[in-house]
Order: sequence, then structure tokens, then C-alpha cells
Amino acid sequence: MVERIDVASLLTIDVSSELRKLTQAQLQGPWQLPAELVRRALRHGAQRVEIEIGRQQLRVRSRGGGVPLATLHELSVLLDAKRSPQRRHRALSALERAGALSLLGIVGLEPASVQIISPNANEEGETIGLSWRRGEGAALQRFAGTSRAADPAQTDPTFAEIIVRGAKLDRARAREWLQSVARYAPAEIIIDGRSLGQANRSLAGGFDDAFAVIPITAPVNGTLALPRDGELTRLYLLQDGLVTTHISVTEAPCFEAAIETRELAEASASAARLRDVIQPHIPSIVSAAIDHMIKLAQGSSLPTADRGRLTQLLLHSARRDREHAKAIAQVPLFRGIERDGRERWSDLLALRQSVHEDGGERLLSALFPDQDPSEFTIDGRVYILDESQRALLGELLELGFRQPRRRVEARRGLARLFREGPSLLRSRDWLLGLRPGGRQLPDAELEPEQRSLLVQLRAQVETCEVAMCTGSGPVRRIGATPDKLLLPRDSEQVRAAVRAVARDRAWVYPALLALLDGRAFPERARRRWSIYKL
Repeated sequence: MVERIDVASLLTIDVSSELRKLTQAQLQGPWQLPAELVRRALRHGAQRVEIEIGRQQLRVRSRGGGVPLATLHELSVLLDAKRSPQRRHRALSALERAGALSLLGIVGLEPASVQIISPNANEEGETIGLSWRRGEGAALQRFAGTSRAADPAQTDPTFAEIIVRGAKLDRARAREWLQSVARYAPAEIIIDGRSLGQANRSLAGGFDDAFAVIPITAPVNGTLALPRDGELTRLYLLQDGLVTTHISVTEAPCFEAAIETRELAEASASAARLRDVIQPHIPSIVSAAIDHMIKLAQGSSLPTADRGRLTQLLLHSARRDREHAKAIAQVPLFRGIERDGRERWSDLLALRQSVHEDGGERLLSALFPDQDPSEFTIDGRVYILDESQRALLGELLELGFRQPRRRVEARRGLARLFREGPSLLRSRDWLLGLRPGGRQLPDAELEPEQRSLLVQLRAQVETCEVAMCTGSGPVRRIGATPDKLLLPRDSEQVRAAVRAVARDRAWVYPALLALLDGRAFPERARRRWSIYKL
């Protein structure tokens, strides 16, 4: 007897299995679901999104970003186990085409119940929503138009509220993930009653410690930021306002950018797909960033530190981008001091004219920002340049730097401090009034100039621990090498060293000479002092 095979049963579509696969492909874990629901609301025009992540309940309420009635209808069909597999599969395909994968993700997490309320009014003016409970299926639900008017977020004609109960969410991880991906969102995001904008009030447009934030519309829509620190360019790629992935760009001046990819790729594009579609636009994005840097340097007054950082970025651009090199060369980036003491800003072309030859070497007169120009003899224009600017200019123009001559009275005053230091240390009358050194002090308790002295000393005596302590007694040497050097903070000798090195870092040699009393002195500092004197 031949057994008949029910071919129709073999071809039955397992909608539940397909739904689980979609959810797993879309989400790395349930903790990503709140962020995806926020993304859905932003895609549909939400201006404000509130998220409450409880132990057994997730609530997402948006002003704007309503759920269309057709989407609610197809979702109710998909969730109704009594419907035929073919009809449920058609509903699944329709929801995919409508970009409602985040709503499908809710169902894939198998919650106890789901409720979606959105102002899709019928002829009686009632609001149509969706209600689903495990074991009971789904159905469209009617709400009277005046029954929910007490909530201002829901009086908006396009509000939406999604309530998920019983889903297993990692609350801490869900909050952390949402805060990370929503930092550049174009709408107000409120997480458990706290605005993400208020939480990041110190950030400029979501960018950490940026001194300039600039919106761009070409070649792509987004926001550029110039950070105060860092060397690497980063592009954060957004889908509907939330970060999906980021890439790093080499051979470009340091900046950050949040780029909206909605017009470049489909809504469900993967991170790899977004990285591919942004590649052709990277040169134009870098060019736009440099253009904005040039405009910023030409038209605004920045604090000294920020202007120095901007100068560094533009010099980096001039070295690597020949198309912008000519424009950058005409921007007044460099602060100079004239012979009469007046301050004047010069561009790269004027700075090049100040370079002079000395023994076959191209040199430029320059001081560091922490040096006092009044202590030096200014015979011509002297530029104020930090270490990074000197390095970039040296590579760009192939030149070195020379400090102008120090005024005689300034040298004499500092030399006297250190000439009298050792004899002061050996004076018995002075020692009688000293308090011996006490507790070692952490660097955090010291003044900036005291910390600066320790940094300079530690650079010269690498095998010796150098620290400050309380008291006003003599310097304490521990070990024969010594292995440890304790500097009493209130010692007159230590105070003199602090003042001298703060005025000119080259004075670290006589400072060590006085503090160590000429013993176990590092040869490195001696050689640097000899070069300095020449």
C-alpha cells in the first residue's frame, strides 16, 4: 500500500521561525531594541522621544513618528496565529518593505504583551491602536479621542506610544547602548526622565571637547567638529539619526564628523554597506573640513589655546593637501612680537620672509608660549610657537628655530639665585630655623609651577624618584645614587628653583646643580645646558 504524502503540509511557511531569524539578524541582543524603536520614531519625523526602561516593561513615547494604520493592520495579521501561514507571510513581507523591522523585533523577543497607540482616527474620531497578549493573539483597539488628552505628548496629532511588557531586557546595557548611539540624534532624547542633551551638556552637539562645531550639507548632510585633542579623523555613520558604525581616516587633519546616510543607502543597510557607500565621499568631506578650518581662522577670534590647535590642524593640511596649501599660506596663523613690543599676526608667506641664514642653516627666531618676551632682546619679529607648530613648520619649510638673546638683567637675576643656593643650604644660621621635610605630597596637591619643576627634573634623572614633601628643610637624598629625591615645598631653595624653571625650562641644569649640591649630576642636563649657553 502506497502512503500518500501531503505536499501542502511540506510547503507550509514557518512564519514564527522566519520572524525569529529576522529578529536575530537585526539585533545583537534584546538590549538593542529600545535604540531601534527610537530610530523608527526619528525616521518618521519625531522631534522628541521618551524612553522608560523598567524591569518588566519598556515604554517608548514620541512626539511625531506615528505608526500608520496600514502598518498596524499588517502587524495584527502577523501576530494572529489563527490566520493562514500564507497571509501571515504576506504581512511579514509588507512590514519589511515598510521599514517596520523594529516592530517585528518586538514580537521576536516574545514579550507577554504589546500595545501600540497612534492617532489613526476612524470616522467616529476614535484613535485606532494595536493590542497583543501572548496566547490571545492581536487585535486593533479603539481609544476615544478625548480619553488620553491629559498627556501633552499624546495630544500631538502624530504621537506614538509603544508599550512592551514581559520582555527580557538588560536595562543597564540597554541604557548604555542607547546613550552611545543617540549622542548625535537630531531630536531630544529622554531616557528614564533624564534628557540625553542635559546629560551631555558639556558636549558640543554630541562631540567631546570640541572648540568648533559646523553643520554641512555638501557633499553629505552631517556635522563637523574640531576636537581640542587627538590625531585621528573619525567619521560616525548615522542611520536615521543613530550611529550604526564609524570609520577612521588617515592622511587628513584631525576632525570628527557625524554623517547621515539616509540618502546614500537603504534603511536596513548593514554597517559594512554603509562603510562602502561613504568611501567615494571621503575626499570631499575632508576638503569641506579644511575649507571650514580656513574660514574659522580668517573670521573669528578664538582663545589662544584653540587658535594654536587650529594652526596645528591647518599646517598639517598644508603639508598633505596641495590643493589647499596656497589658501592656507595666506591665513594669519602665527603670533609675532615686533621690536616695539606690538603683537602682529602673520601668514605663512610673511613667516617665510623672516627666516634667515646662519652658517648654512635656515633659522627662525621664536619663543615658547610660556616664555615672557620682556626677558629677551627683540631685534626683529619673534614668533610665539609651541612644540607641535615648530615640528610642522620645520618639516614644511625645512628650518630650525633659535631663541633670541636673553636680557642681561634677567640672566643675572636668575644666576644669582642658583649661585647663592648651595651656600644658603650650608649656612648653619639658616638651618636652625628649618622644619625638616615631612609627608610626601601627591602631584595633585601641588601648584602648576611646582608640578612643572618635577616634570623637568624627572626627565633628567630617570633612575631617581623625584617628589615634593611638606616642610622647609634641606633636600633629602635617599640612596647613594640617589634612588629618591624629596624636595621640601616651603624650602627657599626649592622655591627659587620653581620660579627659575617656570620662567625658562633651560634653567633645570642650575636647579639640579643646587638641589643635588653638585653630586651625582646627570650628564644629559649638563650637555643641554652647554648647548643652551652657546
